[in-house]
Amino acid sequence: MEKKLSHFAVQFPVVDIDRAINWYTDKLGFECTFRWGSPVEYAVLKRDEAVSIHLVSEEATALIDPRVIYVFCYNVDEVYKEFKEKGVDIAREITAHEYGMRDFEVIDPSGHKLVFGTGE
Repeated sequence: MEKKLSHFAVQFPVVDIDRAINWYTDKLGFECTFRWGSPVEYAVLKRDEAVSIHLVSEEATALIDPRVIYVFCYNVDEVYKEFKEKGVDIAREITAHEYGMRDFEVIDPSGHKLVFGTGE
């Protein structure tokens, strides 16, 4: 069976994103691999191959919901097709974003948001 999912990342809202980036990189050994916005509203921190933490500035939480698991896919279209065939309600259709991701959203029975996406 072909693998469809790669890894996932949590999103944490933070009061001071620059301070949070510095703490994760200086204290925990993460690498900041992506920053978005000016000033920075969103950052991706990684360590080793499987651990990824996404930071969202509290000012940006109106635009970016921080209570989400982001699941990276090898091919988001295939995952979308699989879920549609299984009757999963899609909360947001596949959308291409200016920061280079294409993704869609589902909501689980408890109200948790899962976003499935692929970088372009």
